[in-house]
Amino acid sequence: MSVSSAVPTEDSYFTSSRVGGKPGIIKELAVTLQGPEDDTLLFESRFESGNLQKATRVNTYEYELTLRTDLYTNKHTQWFYFRIQNTRKDVTYRFTIVNLLKPKSLYTIGMKPLMYSQLDASTHSIGWRREGNEIRYYRSNTDDGQQPFYCLTWTIQFPHDQDTCFFAHFYPYTYTDLQCFLLSVANSPVQSQFCKLRTLCRSLAGNIVYLLTITNPARTPQEAAAKKAVVLTARVHPGESNGSWIMKGFLDFILSNSPDAQLLRDIFIFKVVPMLNPDGVIVGNYRCSLAGRDLNRHYKTILKESFPCIWHTRNMIKRLLEEREVLLYCDFHGHSRKSNIFLYGCNNNDHKFWLHERVFPLMLSKNAPDKFSFHSCNFKVQKCKEGTGRVVMWRMGILNSYTMESTFGGSTLGNKRDTHFTPEDLKSLGYHVCDTLLDFCDPDRTKFMQCLAELKELLQQEIHKKFKELGQDMDLEGSWSDISLTDIESSTSGSDSSFSDGLPVHLLNTADELNQKKKMYKKKKRKPLQSRKQRNKQYQKSNLMQESKLTEDAPLNGRDKGTSLGPSKMTTLILTKNKERMQILLTDSCKTSTNPNYNFRNCSIKWFTFYVLFAQREKPGFTGSCSPKRNTNPSQEPAPDTKPNWSRNRYPATKGGRTTAVVYPSLHIYTYP
Repeated sequence: MSVSSAVPTEDSYFTSSRVGGKPGIIKELAVTLQGPEDDTLLFESRFESGNLQKATRVNTYEYELTLRTDLYTNKHTQWFYFRIQNTRKDVTYRFTIVNLLKPKSLYTIGMKPLMYSQLDASTHSIGWRREGNEIRYYRSNTDDGQQPFYCLTWTIQFPHDQDTCFFAHFYPYTYTDLQCFLLSVANSPVQSQFCKLRTLCRSLAGNIVYLLTITNPARTPQEAAAKKAVVLTARVHPGESNGSWIMKGFLDFILSNSPDAQLLRDIFIFKVVPMLNPDGVIVGNYRCSLAGRDLNRHYKTILKESFPCIWHTRNMIKRLLEEREVLLYCDFHGHSRKSNIFLYGCNNNDHKFWLHERVFPLMLSKNAPDKFSFHSCNFKVQKCKEGTGRVVMWRMGILNSYTMESTFGGSTLGNKRDTHFTPEDLKSLGYHVCDTLLDFCDPDRTKFMQCLAELKELLQQEIHKKFKELGQDMDLEGSWSDISLTDIESSTSGSDSSFSDGLPVHLLNTADELNQKKKMYKKKKRKPLQSRKQRNKQYQKSNLMQESKLTEDAPLNGRDKGTSLGPSKMTTLILTKNKERMQILLTDSCKTSTNPNYNFRNCSIKWFTFYVLFAQREKPGFTGSCSPKRNTNPSQEPAPDTKPNWSRNRYPATKGGRTTAVVYPSLHIYTYP
């Protein structure tokens, strides 16, 4: 990896969330060296994105480290980034972080911390690298009745005497890095023509939340109105710097002079928020903003002043939807417990677009088979995720609404198997997002239909697996597509912090007042039916009324118009008609079956079994598994060195075929490590 061009100096610390810090004298270090023979290590984290609260020397070369929780919370310890000075060469040091909160970690399966040496950078052009031996992640023995802590320990030998080194959980990408990059774009006479930079809002600490609008100028108003939109965001969770590196790769490509990039700018308007939570990034939080809350659980908020970044983002997308179709929304994240890169989406309930939300992820897995795992994707909408950007945008009408999760570790696929991801790997994923967009929108729908057919086959296999677990042997040649996808899909393996903490106490009254005002100006809505049983009952009631009306209006055989039917006779007549209709339906279904041994009895049993299976799921005494684990069969993962076996002639008039990524000049601005 290339070397960073600058590092934090001893006089430039960030002591508040506002870039530049606050005026005043910085608190002195807790330890002062007694002379050149003093081998005490000096720790520091008071710089942008730094996080280390305390270092305790427990032995000559052993230190226990305590991370700072997210500001105004008592949890969320995961991100660390600190500096060490006064090192000694060829000495084995041991560091132990003692207050981590997640019970599972990628450190248990081979992930290593990142280290940066200033002397190596200046003399050997070596930047951030994975280092550490004897790495263990375990539960702490201390038990004070509170939330249990977990420890991460590793040993290290520093390469030089009197060196300055940095350790980090992942490759840092700071707010200053972003500003340097955006400044280069704004100063470019070419890129500034199709990339407009403006302020979306200001954060709680007054930092600018930037919004980029990227598109080529349209020749006519009609051409401009016909463009669809794509919305991309990152760093709502400040400690997930993976998202910024993917975003960086996307921006590098979409702002380049590549023919593919020019084509994308011709047919789309890109709305990009590259850093949603600058305050959290600056102070070194892992998950929260300065409100002490996870912003990705509050996208439905009405508190504009307390959550300005996501309120303005949602409002911007709402206005965008009023003027044009938003084809895709994607929020870039990092994942601390799973390998590879994958997407979380939302199952579509409209049969017209059945399985369409899974086409883009499947295409992406074909374009990046050594990094992206389709079998790790999940499309179940859980109640605890209702406040996330992905679900809120989906409910606003964006069919292809995703959270992209990138591991802090590495890949288990193809050529990248058993390797750590680097910034270059993540930036290449940003390019593949662009590449997949072109495949997804190709006027020649061959690739799209090929993926859709493959998805149906995969789903059929999942349904067969479900029935096998339930001890059923079912023929699914009929209308198996009517089965709810939610019923056969397991829950997402999301964050340990999935559940929202709710609003801070001082904001509860404000939210209640705003909600009361909102209700005053809205018409009272019918209470939604909560269960399938209620919906069926309502349907039968309306169907009964409709049949009753038809019976009253139409002449009946064997009686005059003026003759009335009693309630019992009326009910008998309606039920008889419904029974006849059901028999016709089942008979037609059997006729369409390709199975020659398929008789009416088998067909009716099949439909009855489907009814019983999902009716039982509602019963409290039903113990059958309705949420099977995802298929982990490695044979279904992309094979090493394989490419999708589809044609690459997407837009013949505009671009030729290609098999490798387009080479384009890097715009990365390196700051300190």
